[in-house]
Amino acid sequence: MNPLLKSIAKSSRVRNLFLLAFLVPLVGLFSLAFGVVEPDQALDESNNTTAQKPLIDVLVKYVVFVSGIAEALVVILLWKTVKDFAELARVSKLQTEVRFRPWIGPSGNIQLVGEDAEKNKKQYAISIKNFGEIPSSNVTAMSSCSTSIPQREILKTGKIDNFNLGPLLPNMEKRYWIFLDSNLMTQAEQGNSDLFVIIYFSYDFTGGKSGYGMISQFDKKSGNFIHRDMWLD
Repeated sequence: MNPLLKSIAKSSRVRNLFLLAFLVPLVGLFSLAFGVVEPDQALDESNNTTAQKPLIDVLVKYVVFVSGIAEALVVILLWKTVKDFAELARVSKLQTEVRFRPWIGPSGNIQLVGEDAEKNKKQYAISIKNFGEIPSSNVTAMSSCSTSIPQREILKTGKIDNFNLGPLLPNMEKRYWIFLDSNLMTQAEQGNSDLFVIIYFSYDFTGGKSGYGMISQFDKKSGNFIHRDMWLD
C-alpha cells in the first residue's frame, strides 16, 4: 500500500480507537451516576428540603442528556472504525491482486536493427520486460503493419504475425523482432504515405491471462516510431 495512505488509515483507526476508549467509560460513568442519583432517595437520605428537588432534577436531566450524546458518539465512531477497516481490507486485496502478478510491457522504443536485402525487409526490434513480481509462464508477441491506422480487432484475426517468446521472469527482458516491407518504409521515409505498426503481447499467469497493446506511427522527421495508442487487457 502507498505509505501515505497507510499512514492516514493507521492514524484514523488509532484516533477512533482512542475516542472509543475515552467515551465508553464515560458512558458507563454517566449511566452509573444516573442509576445512583434518584431524586426521592437522595432527598430521604439527606433530609434536604423540597427546595433542592428542582436542582437535582436538572442535574439528572443533564446527566441523561450528556450520556445520550456520548452513546451516539460511540455508535458513530464504531461505524467509522468498521468502515475504515473494511476500506483497508479492500485496498489490501486490490494491492495484492495488482502486485502479485506479472506486468509485461515495452522497456524501450522500436529500433532499427538492420535490413534483409534478399527478403526486401527491414528488421526492427522492441525490448519487453516483466515489471511485476511474478513470472509469466507464456508470452506471445503479435504484430502487423499497414499504411492506415490499424484497429484492435485485427488481433482477433489470422492476418497478423505472431511468435512465442516463452516464459518471462521478473525483471527479465527479451527482444521481439519486427520485419517491415522495405518499399513501405521507403514511402514512409519520403513522406509519400503513412506507416503504422500494431504490437500486442499476451501472457499467462496463475491468475489468468492479460495483455499489453500499442500502436505506433513512423515519423519521417525523427526517423523513429512514435507511440499513438497503448492499452492493457
